[in-house]
Amino acid sequence: MSKEIAKILITGPFASGKTTLIKFVSEEQFSGKEVNTSDALARYKAMTTVGLDFGILHVDDMLDVHLFGTPGQSRFNFMWEILSKGAMGTVFLIDSSSDRALDEAKKMLTFFRAKANLPIVIGATKQDLEGAKSLAEITKLLNLKDEAIIPCDARLKDDSKTLIMTLLLEVISRSHHQQLEDTDDFDFS
Repeated sequence: MSKEIAKILITGPFASGKTTLIKFVSEEQFSGKEVNTSDALARYKAMTTVGLDFGILHVDDMLDVHLFGTPGQSRFNFMWEILSKGAMGTVFLIDSSSDRALDEAKKMLTFFRAKANLPIVIGATKQDLEGAKSLAEITKLLNLKDEAIIPCDARLKDDSKTLIMTLLLEVISRSHHQQLEDTDDFDFS
């Protein structure tokens, strides 16, 4: 029997931990091209992903999760929609300690809610840094509705797996809910 493959998008603003998460959670990985950061963002991080990051998490004998990491800078936003195609859901990382990242996250979330229409789980990274916003503050700032928000250290495999597994459970829940709605529409008479 062949394994099922689930495609998950890993996205979020620049320097939120996307490449790091894929690096530490994947058993197999391919890192995209990194180039020098341009413009005002160079003071936050020297290099940035321009294509995509890719990794595979072997969940069990039946399921592999393919992780597609997007670039975080808005100048590469054309990649967001391309990489969203065929994805089951989105892990959206946010640097909890950066007002700049939180402002950018508002815009990115609007895009992903409208364009991709996928289940989203929020990973609040860098919670250990001074000035990091609490989960409640982030929820309010981003006007989160049904999205789960979970603290995450992208360098810790267990934290990253928790985000991915939470997203998979959300995908299953939505699928089950849709099946129930489809059954309700069926006329048994």
